[in-house]
Amino acid sequence: MQLTYLGHAGWLCEVGSLRLLFDPILGASHAGGLFSVEPRRRLSAESLRADFIFVSHVHFDHFDVASLGQLAQADDESVVVTSDPLIAETALALGFHHAKVVPPGARLELADGVSVITTPSAAPEVEWGLIVCDASGCVWNLIDTVFGSHEDVERIRKVALGERQLDLAIAPLQPMREIAMATAGFIGFEARAYQHLLACARAAGAKAVTPSACGERFVEPFEAMNAVVYPISRERAVRDFARFAPEARLAVPELGEQLTLQAGALTLSPGALPIERHEPSSRMPATLRCFRPWSPVPLSDPNLQQQPYEALVCTIEPWLRNQLAPALKRELGDHAEFNGKSFVLEVVYEQTVEHFSLRADGELRAEFDPEYDSLVAIAASMLADVIEGRRAWVEPLLAGLLRCVERGTVIAPGELQELPIAPIFLYYALSVRESVERAVRYRTRQWLGAR
Repeated sequence: MQLTYLGHAGWLCEVGSLRLLFDPILGASHAGGLFSVEPRRRLSAESLRADFIFVSHVHFDHFDVASLGQLAQADDESVVVTSDPLIAETALALGFHHAKVVPPGARLELADGVSVITTPSAAPEVEWGLIVCDASGCVWNLIDTVFGSHEDVERIRKVALGERQLDLAIAPLQPMREIAMATAGFIGFEARAYQHLLACARAAGAKAVTPSACGERFVEPFEAMNAVVYPISRERAVRDFARFAPEARLAVPELGEQLTLQAGALTLSPGALPIERHEPSSRMPATLRCFRPWSPVPLSDPNLQQQPYEALVCTIEPWLRNQLAPALKRELGDHAEFNGKSFVLEVVYEQTVEHFSLRADGELRAEFDPEYDSLVAIAASMLADVIEGRRAWVEPLLAGLLRCVERGTVIAPGELQELPIAPIFLYYALSVRESVERAVRYRTRQWLGAR
């Protein structure tokens, strides 16, 4: 079995006569232009033609419409295997003839004695990890799998493999603070969360461990977010894990390098795939992802498409009046604890800021209520893009261009509780999942229209 590291969560696994491709990101940027794989590069779809393409979940650093479109052009007979029906639907729309939704806990028997087992995750979104086994050994790609405890990792491995040895775990080692700043949470380093990641990687019980899903960064004009999202570098995570689990071997390929597993023995060698590098060094300059969470990132509107102010207003204000205000009334209006509560939206344009105060009875006023119970701020162009289906909520959220703080409470004699509300109240009018589906279908249409 040979595994070539493609950057971030991408791997090409050659096993028996089969080529398996994991979570492919081919372009120089992804997630609506927010991120690049680090080091920045571009991959050829022709060189990655695979029998099976595994897409673990719907997050845009694992599921990229343009990359799947290129792969469909290169070989439309590749079978797309995924945890999520939206990914399967998109793969078929892009031109693949075969797309299969497989739940966690399934076992797929492929050619040449190759088996693939999907492993469960405790994440709120549907996702899985993958165990690949053949005569040469077993590899568990944990991808972004979330575990409640390290005991869960041991249990899942034993259910999947029984007494068989796990030779390699591709495991998440780096903590991330993706939305802590955006949701007014704790933005510093969380040692307990870091310990949990390392403990879960160790509990996989593999003879060797390599870091998973740890190679991307924000690009212009979102680069300031690098200082608050990534507390630990890949290099430090590897060093820390070596001390945390001294019994495990560390196998750390650079971009394009290949891990070969043969009879339980693991070797690292240069790979042969063509990779178009966009930066001369394979290592990120220290300043690009230096953790400095005390430096706040201003919320401004990058307005990437240069949409005129008037056009943005014509998209946003009718949506607030006709969609958001009625949604709050529908979802919250019948609940006494929301009576009199104030929900404030701050819309940040390039040259101005506008405020709207809403209540659970459907009232909407163009003013700022300083006694708000929930405050949401968002860049105007990003809000318009989400309203019109060009983006999903996750993109302005990850970019630091959608932020919220909640201070609403429900008070009774001797009792105080947090107000039971989604902190980002915009979701009542358009759910996260619906925004993802709309954005994916928009990008699919864009890709097919450009062919």
